[in-house]
Amino acid sequence: MTLFRGTLVPLPGDAPLPARLVAHRGVPARHPENTGPSFRAALSADAPAVELDARPTADGLLVVLHDPDPARLTGETRAAAELTARELLARPLREAPAERLLLLDEALAILAGRTFLDIELKSTPGIPPADLAGRLLAALERARSPQELVVTSDDPAILRELRARAPRLATGFVGRSRDPRDPVATAVDAAAEVIVVNRLRVDGELVRRARGAGLSTWTYTVNDPAEARRLAELGVERLVTDDLPTLREALGGDDPGSRETVEPPAGDLLLVVDLGSSTTKAALVHPAAGIVARASVPTPVRRPAPGRVEHDPEAILAAAREVLQRVAEQVPGRTPRAAAVTGQRSTCLWAARGDLLPLTPAVSWQDRRAEPLVRELGPRAEELRAIAGLPPAPAWSGFLARALREETPLPRDALLVPLVPWVAARLAVETPAPDPTFANRTFLLDAERLAWSSDLARALGLSLEVLPPVRPTLAGRGWIPWPGAPGGVPLLALVGDQQAAYVGLAGPAGTKPVLNVGTAGFAMRTRRKGERPPEGARLAPLWTTGTRRGPDLLELVVHEEPGEGPGLPREPVDAARDAALRLALGDPLPVRFAEGLARAAHRLAGPRDLSVPVAGGILASPHLLALLEALLDLQVVLAREREVTLLGAARLAAVAAKLPWSCPPGGGLSIPSPPGTAPR
Repeated sequence: MTLFRGTLVPLPGDAPLPARLVAHRGVPARHPENTGPSFRAALSADAPAVELDARPTADGLLVVLHDPDPARLTGETRAAAELTARELLARPLREAPAERLLLLDEALAILAGRTFLDIELKSTPGIPPADLAGRLLAALERARSPQELVVTSDDPAILRELRARAPRLATGFVGRSRDPRDPVATAVDAAAEVIVVNRLRVDGELVRRARGAGLSTWTYTVNDPAEARRLAELGVERLVTDDLPTLREALGGDDPGSRETVEPPAGDLLLVVDLGSSTTKAALVHPAAGIVARASVPTPVRRPAPGRVEHDPEAILAAAREVLQRVAEQVPGRTPRAAAVTGQRSTCLWAARGDLLPLTPAVSWQDRRAEPLVRELGPRAEELRAIAGLPPAPAWSGFLARALREETPLPRDALLVPLVPWVAARLAVETPAPDPTFANRTFLLDAERLAWSSDLARALGLSLEVLPPVRPTLAGRGWIPWPGAPGGVPLLALVGDQQAAYVGLAGPAGTKPVLNVGTAGFAMRTRRKGERPPEGARLAPLWTTGTRRGPDLLELVVHEEPGEGPGLPREPVDAARDAALRLALGDPLPVRFAEGLARAAHRLAGPRDLSVPVAGGILASPHLLALLEALLDLQVVLAREREVTLLGAARLAAVAAKLPWSCPPGGGLSIPSPPGTAPR
């Protein structure tokens, strides 16, 4: 295995003090040390670097922990090395009962690629340095061998073992206050690049000697501004602190939380609202520079019973208005030229035909109450699939709406509306009119004619009269209110989230296979002329105008199938951390999910396809990316902009507004750097 090195670049001698700060175990002045909240606080503070401690467990892994035992954090007095990872993670934190300790894998999922990392590997009696080094290197390999890090230790034997097994990995010697060894000589002997020395041992002579030996000098723990300035004047490169936000403010650094406005480039801006399953977003997109402002809030969701997933439509509408307000505040005085609305395609509700007030909850595509209705189709399923271009599924809004109608008394003139077109209509005070990308997911649209099908409606026990008109993807749908703009912003595009993602990655006329991986994984490619869709593929329109139909989109969907999980307390965690935890504990789910993605991409790739662009939430999961790269025969190409759905929706709005577009696909695509090179 070859790990990265070469990103441990010395800071310039005149680097501002705030840029030299290292968040010591996160921000322990405000949160329990070495924990998720502490690390997230460091990231929120734009910490230039984060230090954490790693200790061995009894079952071959590393837990993020400073002391030999977790008594201060969880009350457990047995040594970490005597406990398995599951035993260590099963106990809640004393100061934050909703949180627990982290495995190193989880900490890497939270921090790697977002800041520079200093991993201090703790020596442990009875565990050989070779064993500790092997555990660390295995964790780094699972996390896609992050580049921007240094591994430090007070045990030169560990550093020498790391140097022998991973010569490209940057290392550092930790010199304790009472350690009689000369830190410079010890570091040189261990072939390290850094000394991390207690501040009480730092003087000008030590810094000069270190510099002469080619070593960078770091020091800990520095919480006083005057002491920080003194050490910086001596030439100390990095200062490790317990309260990075407070010390940075005292040293005159910028507080990221105080940045309320942005300065987008001159020229037209495009507004996008994305109503996702877990997050509601708004963004302003520049046709050349990409996304220049964004805001998000969690999508309100409720689960009233097993297998049932719902939204309060009015709460979703309120969330959309909130993110619109937030993003508008970032660019005072600027009015977007055009708007697009995108989001989850299958979630639906019944609404009053006149005022559009909701008559039912919005039932999510993740809901399973319609499964019996799908089974009732029996042998007709294939016949209906040929019309709809989709296999019958309980996720489609036609089935969900039928299930809702059986549960809820409805007036005869009730209207069946997909959630996103309903929100768009309420925002713009217009009659709801889904485009074909949303109508497709009702299982009521004829895939060839792009019109409502009476045959499909009869099969689902619905009437065509309950359906709103279908309008093109690119068409005027009223005006979205905007501060300072009396008329608002014209809503010119309404498009499903995966269609928008494909356009964001491959363009409106793209042909390449792509992967967009979030709540589920989508392998997508446009359909070739006369091509028979691959077995299991879903057929959907990509976009339409009043006079033109874009290419059809082929989709192969990979669901992250629910499982019992690692058997640990379930607190809200991001998918990247969850994948890292499962992989470290031997749960097969991440591997199965990555294998499904790889198979889907291979099935859609043609003989001339040598690469596959990848976007979505997977870009925040180094562990899933590492699995995917290992399984794919195609070159993985990463989108620089994770939110390609926002980019694609904006690009379609630009087409409708007749604005030139020069932002590259995915905001720019990058091939991951091969081992042993600096990142691009």
